Amino acid sequence: MRYPTMKFSLTPVLLTALAPIAWAADHSAITPYITDDVLAVAFVDLDKIDLPAAVEKLASLHVLPEPFVAEARQNAAALQGRYDQLPQRGARRAYVLLRASDVASGGPTWVIETAKPDDAQAVAELLLQWREEFKKPTPAGTSSRAFRDWVWPNKIELLDGVVVAVSSDDQLRRLKERPSNAPREDALQTLRNLGDADAAAVVFGNADSRRVVREMFPPLPAPFMEIDGKLLAEGVKWGGVGVKFPPELSVTFFVEAAEPQVTATLQQAAEKGLALAKGAALAMVANPPPDLPLSPLEMVTALSLLEPRTEANRLSITLGGDNEQLAVLRALLAPAIGASREAAYRNSRMNQFKQIALGMLNHESARKAYPAAASYDRDGRPLLSWRVQILPYLEQMELYNQFHLDEPWDSEHNRKLVEQMPDVYADPDLAVRAAIGDGGRTTFVVPTGEGLMFGGREGMKIRDVIDGTSNTILAVEVVPDRAVVWTKPDDWEVDAKDVLRGVKRSDRDWFTTVWCDGHVMILSNSIDAGVFRALLTPAGGEVVDHADVK
Repeated sequence: MRYPTMKFSLTPVLLTALAPIAWAADHSAITPYITDDVLAVAFVDLDKIDLPAAVEKLASLHVLPEPFVAEARQNAAALQGRYDQLPQRGARRAYVLLRASDVASGGPTWVIETAKPDDAQAVAELLLQWREEFKKPTPAGTSSRAFRDWVWPNKIELLDGVVVAVSSDDQLRRLKERPSNAPREDALQTLRNLGDADAAAVVFGNADSRRVVREMFPPLPAPFMEIDGKLLAEGVKWGGVGVKFPPELSVTFFVEAAEPQVTATLQQAAEKGLALAKGAALAMVANPPPDLPLSPLEMVTALSLLEPRTEANRLSITLGGDNEQLAVLRALLAPAIGASREAAYRNSRMNQFKQIALGMLNHESARKAYPAAASYDRDGRPLLSWRVQILPYLEQMELYNQFHLDEPWDSEHNRKLVEQMPDVYADPDLAVRAAIGDGGRTTFVVPTGEGLMFGGREGMKIRDVIDGTSNTILAVEVVPDRAVVWTKPDDWEVDAKDVLRGVKRSDRDWFTTVWCDGHVMILSNSIDAGVFRALLTPAGGEVVDHADVK
């Protein structure tokens, strides 16, 4: 069976954790564009992106759990092949400039520097090709399209010998009409001051953002009371992070102060924070939480290696460079990467449910009814599931036409098609897949039973959903041990005495549902059973307070 890949869902994790943002000494490509409204700049040295090496380092640090390593290697190799096309066409660095106005404009500004001006056209053509690919509908198993739509620019042009890419005409106009006065020397000097890091990002703000920090930064508790909005707005010039790529993996956090007194205050606060973290770790020695990436004593040892350093007015803290410090890096990266991975799975699952609902709604539009839970032969014997019936409305007509519709799912012919389960029915989480096992099985089902949306042989008409399509659940995800073969007319038979049996999970505190109007909602395991029962009936006449739907 062909499972959906997590190519895009792993991308932000890898690019964030191992920094595809490399600094170089020469920043002439973006010198004209660092105007007073630029808040932050990041860029990547495209020759130094090595995603396979990044995956190996993450695996060696046990940041990537073992079940995910093989898939991560496969996806990293595929992504590396794509990224390599940029330097092959002469691209040297890809800069990202962020302004406050970019939130309304739809995305940041990109500037691609090439080795020779003549290379810019080839790079622009490649980016235009990628843009067309990314405009296609998001397949199941990928990361949120909303994130990609914001990051990926809509307009790509050549300007002053470099490639510029933006999201709106207004952004492009501002770039072309930029002031002729000299760019911000403070920002350029910041970029030059980041040393030999292979990757880095820096935030230096502007007058408006500093005013907001000065006026809105909340008071901190002891022992950090000296850090206030005035100190940050007036005393800190910039802050950033630099990364050395594997095999010398390290991450360095920088803060540049305006004067030595501010640097000393920041160093004292960092030392106090480390002391508090050590104390918290020691307090857990007797009864450590089960999900700690390191034991409490290992955490104390690792934290002791973190030494805030000052040079002139710059404070820095480095993680990595040796095995003990890499343990600290692992402790920091593991929760963040795990959370990112779970968020990607959740978004992918929601996108899949939206596609399923769209298929059912298109079925209703074409045939004047939602699909029944199963198709039946003349003798009333169930043949194929609703998942097969909506294939034509999921752009899967070729697969649909391969079925013998007058035969049951396990006939000699139809059984061969089980292995061709479409990606839309496959859970993106490798742990769920492992629990389900092979054989074209899915946890995406409909509720069946008397009085429910799928309670009879005939599909429900939309006019018969008396409780309202926005108040009635159409499909759910069940726990892995309730998984079914996707072609089999087998779904979630609701237990009237325990309606949460089969959907309430032990591995997380929520489950996914999609409703008859097509909207997707995450429901808590703790939802009231009576409320949930009412949401399963299309014509029960119950009045549900939406405040109770959680």
